[in-house]
Amino acid sequence: GKVKHVFNNMRQNHADKGDQAAVHYIADHYKFVLTHVFDREEGYDAAVLLEEDMQVSPDFLQLFRDTRPLLDQDDTIMCVSSWNDNGYKAMDLDPRRLFRSGFFPGLGWMLRRQLWDELKDKWPKSQWDHWMRVDSQSQGRDCIVPEVSRNHNIGVEGATVHSSAFTSRLQNIAFSEVPPKPFGDLSYLLKAKYTSYVMDLVQQSAKVSFSKAMESKGGFGAKGTVTRVGYIREDWHKIAERAGLYVSQWPRGHFEHLVIVRKGGATLLLFDKRQCPLAPDGEGERPGELFITKGAQGEDCDTTCRQSGRKCDKRWFDRVNNCKDLSANFPCQSCSYEVGPDIPVYVSDLRHPNGGVCLITDAISTCGARHHATSRLCPCV
Repeated sequence: GKVKHVFNNMRQNHADKGDQAAVHYIADHYKFVLTHVFDREEGYDAAVLLEEDMQVSPDFLQLFRDTRPLLDQDDTIMCVSSWNDNGYKAMDLDPRRLFRSGFFPGLGWMLRRQLWDELKDKWPKSQWDHWMRVDSQSQGRDCIVPEVSRNHNIGVEGATVHSSAFTSRLQNIAFSEVPPKPFGDLSYLLKAKYTSYVMDLVQQSAKVSFSKAMESKGGFGAKGTVTRVGYIREDWHKIAERAGLYVSQWPRGHFEHLVIVRKGGATLLLFDKRQCPLAPDGEGERPGELFITKGAQGEDCDTTCRQSGRKCDKRWFDRVNNCKDLSANFPCQSCSYEVGPDIPVYVSDLRHPNGGVCLITDAISTCGARHHATSRLCPCV
């Protein structure tokens, strides 16, 4: 192997971006690095990316060495990451166990050249990690993640991390200090085997309310039990907070919209009642007849649905919050991530900086929101 320093002086190109200069620079820098590794150097078919404010575990490289074959064996695996968003010290964590996550974690991750070939011509100008989670990039693929993170932040401030976030979240993430040792047979992570494993867990589990699951002090129920709780995404923020998971609008570390967590010797399955295909019969919520309807520029979804004799049902925005449905209804030049209650949308005002772009979000959408420059995609019933 070799160590080579390559200097990137593109920061000056974003001086006019104000508060957003950092996220623009970071996206450009990632593109610069990936281009150098895959397009300007010979012989590299995979790479591990690590930001400079990270400390790595003794077996950091062992993780990537042992999981590298999985990227060739299973085309439903997009990456391997060393970071578990839900890997808090209070949880029951096995330092040898890995899992599949439909949420791209970043923060010390490995990709193949083939993935870069997919992404390089449409690489975003900012928010690259959010963009990686957009379905037009992920395409239903998962990342392999360890229960115990193999890296952690060594600073409390960064371009997108502030000291309050470090104190409340990052400093409580468990960090592996075990010496390097082979992870053994990892075939359990292949899609068919892993899906079967999760389905078996669901079948073993007992249905309980979330309040019941939280009754046990120091755990998620009696030792050795497996329980399941269905939730709706509007409630995820408070569920994650009370369960001691990463708090956000969208669940992290989920497989097929199901999060597996262990505490106090008990296992808890949290599944999205509207999205999880592994939900037991009768426990999921499904729309009756759903009409995906595009609105006029500047129009809210209440108006759009009413014009066809229907009504907007906010429960089903997640069903239309994807690039595939947007592209089927609008002439999307690209698909990207943004935050706003009017999203998913097509930016139909071509004079707008995002003109021609379709946008999806991890925020909660509402029927009454609208923006003068966009045309909404609405769930009408």
